Amino acid sequence: MKNVLIIDDHVDMRKTTADFLTLLVDNIEIDEAEDGDQALLLIEKKKYDLIISDQNMPTLSGTELASILSKSGKFKTDKFLIITGVEIENINVSSELKIEVFDKAQLIEKVIPRINELLV
Repeated sequence: MKNVLIIDDHVDMRKTTADFLTLLVDNIEIDEAEDGDQALLLIEKKKYDLIISDQNMPTLSGTELASILSKSGKFKTDKFLIITGVEIENINVSSELKIEVFDKAQLIEKVIPRINELLV
């Protein structure tokens, strides 16, 4: 069983992403967090195989969360995806972070196939 954490301050987007993953990805257990602070608490208690985060959230952005996790060594950011409604070009990602950024409109077309690849 693979553990996946979905972080988004919009409950509808969290639920939609979780529903799609449940239907289209085998052997996963999904946890949800509404912001970066709540995500950090969950990550302290459980090991995740993949983290899917929104970019623009209260307390911490997706890239800020990825940076904290990378520096702490608690999570390898090559399994950290950001799904956002803002233009991807407007998101500054440090070259040290190996995160991938996708547009929310690409959820089924690009994100789900990439998630399947990462969870193999």
